[in-house]
Amino acid sequence: MIWTARDVLAKTIGAIFRLSVGAGIALVMFTGCAAQALKNSGGLGTRFVSVDGQPEPVPSEWVATPEGKLAHSIKTPNPLPKNSGYRREMTSEQYFEHLCKTEAGEHIFRAVENVEGLFLVRPLMRPSDDDLKDRYKLEAPEIERTFQLWDPHPEQRAETFVAPPSRLYSFVEEPREASTTAKPYVRSFGYQKGVAPMKSEFASELRSHYGLIWRGVKRFNDRELAIAGSEWIILDLATNEVLALQRNYARTGFSRNTPGGTWWLNAVSCPNVVPMDNLPSRFYTFATKSLKPTSGNAK
Repeated sequence: MIWTARDVLAKTIGAIFRLSVGAGIALVMFTGCAAQALKNSGGLGTRFVSVDGQPEPVPSEWVATPEGKLAHSIKTPNPLPKNSGYRREMTSEQYFEHLCKTEAGEHIFRAVENVEGLFLVRPLMRPSDDDLKDRYKLEAPEIERTFQLWDPHPEQRAETFVAPPSRLYSFVEEPREASTTAKPYVRSFGYQKGVAPMKSEFASELRSHYGLIWRGVKRFNDRELAIAGSEWIILDLATNEVLALQRNYARTGFSRNTPGGTWWLNAVSCPNVVPMDNLPSRFYTFATKSLKPTSGNAK
């Protein structure tokens, strides 16, 4: 069966209706499995599965949800090579610099004008301090750390994209958590700092035509050297066309007060991926390079 992003998310939230969308990515749940032992304080990553969207098998926890399966099924126009270029004599810093130079960066494949809003296909939750001290637990710590101080609610996540005059999308949609109702989505809109709070409503159908989804990147011997990769992908929800990709790497292991020196909150990221900050607004900046927002803020 051929699944689009809309189909997968409808299943994720338990909706019983079918979404009529164009054919796209064939979602292959688990095409292979390799049992591997991994030194891991959090108990994760002991089983790996092959996925369509990455050259390396990924921890099974990364694809434990329909959203995760969708994220790792996506094939980008510039897929990573099987060989990461790792050499046994490389230090953590050398491997990190190599990955940044050869693999990290932004790629805008197509831009769309007058986009009102977007769909957060895989909403980010707030990591705990213990998560940020664990070398293996977080899938994409360079992305997930950004929300460490944010409340894990749709209204606050939407402020990343809806906050005029600096962030000009009109609304943000995301799956309604654990929903089995006829209104499986949450739409947030209307925020104006100091003037109007963010409003939200449940919706039966998406207004968004484009989605933003994230995933971790697995490269050979990366976490052992305190390196973690991540990708943001902008997706056409009807066709699964990849419109844009941002790939980044982070390196930790030099904190003096945590086990193994791991503290993803102050990890360094690739200097060639801009803007180089740890603010949610950087995700807005990336999105607007492909999805040009309208200037209004109407519902």
